[in-house]
Amino acid sequence: MTGWLEGKAVRVIGSDPALADALAKAGATIVTDDTADCLVHVARAEQTRLAHHLSYDEWRGAIAAGLDSRFEAAKAFNGAKRKAGSGGAILFIGSPEQQAGAEQAAAAGALGNLTKSLAVEWARDGVRVNTVLTNDGGPALGAMAAYLLSDYAAYVTGAVMGIGVDD
Repeated sequence: MTGWLEGKAVRVIGSDPALADALAKAGATIVTDDTADCLVHVARAEQTRLAHHLSYDEWRGAIAAGLDSRFEAAKAFNGAKRKAGSGGAILFIGSPEQQAGAEQAAAAGALGNLTKSLAVEWARDGVRVNTVLTNDGGPALGAMAAYLLSDYAAYVTGAVMGIGVDD
């Protein structure tokens, strides 16, 4: 995996220092602006609550964090890539549906469909879109992320996969 992302600038939205470190070890330069070749958006479920205990605001907050913010970031990234005439890769990282409450499951399910839709729409722009759902931020996630952002995965788009998902 060393060197897989050599020469690529990666923007990571959300907190996952281990993931950012793994991408840097794969050769990526981590950036915080719109100059990125790749976008990684991390938003994992923070807590599980029973559906009947959720307020509407909590429901909407989870959907906003798990879906809306990802769409806005991806749309801006694709717009920049389209304007520049260059392709890129988007990777969403989230929690598996079975590991979270109803609001997180709804967001994760919608994210899977959004991933597939954006992959089809933005393929003509050269932008790939994939999702990894995981409850583990370990080395497997770093390796999978590096692969999906690398040129080795140039034809992988619209994939929704899980790592370290327990029943």
